[in-house]
Amino acid sequence: MSNSPIDGGPLVAGESDLWALFGLELERAQVPTHQRPHFKRWVEMWLQSSPTTREGLEVLDFAKRLESEGKPEWQCRQAYQALKIWIRLNPQPITAKPEKEAGTGAESWATVLKRMEANLRAKRYSHHTVKVYIDWGKRLARGRETPPLDSKGASSLVQGFLDHLALVENLAPATIAQARNALAWLVRKELGFELELLEKGGAHHSKRLPSVIAPDAVRSILDCCPSPWDLFFGLQYGCGFRLAELLDLRIQDIDLDRGVLVVRSGKGDKDRVLPLPKSLRLRLDRHLEQRRLLWIDDLKEGLTKVDLPFGLGRKWPGAETSWEWQHVFGASRPLRYPGSIEMRRWRPLEKVVRVALREAAVAAGIPGRIHPHLLRHCYATHLVELGVPLSEIQELMGHARLETTMIYLHVRSPIETRISPLDR
Repeated sequence: MSNSPIDGGPLVAGESDLWALFGLELERAQVPTHQRPHFKRWVEMWLQSSPTTREGLEVLDFAKRLESEGKPEWQCRQAYQALKIWIRLNPQPITAKPEKEAGTGAESWATVLKRMEANLRAKRYSHHTVKVYIDWGKRLARGRETPPLDSKGASSLVQGFLDHLALVENLAPATIAQARNALAWLVRKELGFELELLEKGGAHHSKRLPSVIAPDAVRSILDCCPSPWDLFFGLQYGCGFRLAELLDLRIQDIDLDRGVLVVRSGKGDKDRVLPLPKSLRLRLDRHLEQRRLLWIDDLKEGLTKVDLPFGLGRKWPGAETSWEWQHVFGASRPLRYPGSIEMRRWRPLEKVVRVALREAAVAAGIPGRIHPHLLRHCYATHLVELGVPLSEIQELMGHARLETTMIYLHVRSPIETRISPLDR
């Protein structure tokens, strides 16, 4: 009696036997020889994605995830066919056993956090959000050997951690709310437990007014900025960019003839069009000429590779080194790309940008905490003072709700009809 699943009998085989049977099944299914390595690759990728359980990552879900990552339809269909054949042969996974702590039978924190990062990326969370959520998970895990084993233990652990952040570290309510959201994902989606926490309380609903400075102070700072920071911060103040949006700005997002800039995949994954300040057009044109010359030199050195959204590199070969996909602002020197040994002229690091603005503020003699996002607040506030309608400012800022834009009404300069009784 054969042991093959084709005959309906149970399969008892080692890993090498399974791959041999998988090859036979591909042959029986008349899969072309040159496609069989790709079928095996899809199975290996799936096993690595879900080494311990297939709950929440069934074959159809895996194919949909590939589609969301930008894989062509024929590859998603091929992966689906490969996994259906594999599961008929092997209903239970046999490879890539999870990392466990000795004597506990529980997954290690490293395994849980690695899976959490993969799931966040699969859900298309931004790079910044993924990093922040994983950092909070690491802080929770610090000093604890294994994750909790039930809902009560998880709730107690997270509540104690949040209390420590509030009472001992005295962190801001917004920071604690961020930690709460990150750990809720960790417990509910990765550990599979219910999370019961105390109510947030009124402190989590506190509101703060943004800091702004006068237009003359902004001009003084820009005048003290060396090239190309004068253009960089001039664009941020003149267009209301978020820092990440300006760092991600590509050559093809600029239309000098029409005088507009396009923000791609801003906060909330939304695009918006911004008017380019006329006073910066000539300066930006010269900067792009210099940037193109640098790109030509970098092309010879192999330093021009950039990230492309949604797997466009596979659809458009050569796009990742093309001129139109380069960042408008490149680093002053090639940098090692995060997570690899590859050298690229990547965009400037955020800490470098912040230091450059603080140095310019010190040189201009402007006191207080000067940071890039303050220029965005100044952009909106000064538009309010110029009488621009709030609805238009909301669109320019990329705010989802008008209430968010209305906060700038509270920090604008007082109009002439509002005088102090002392002045009477």
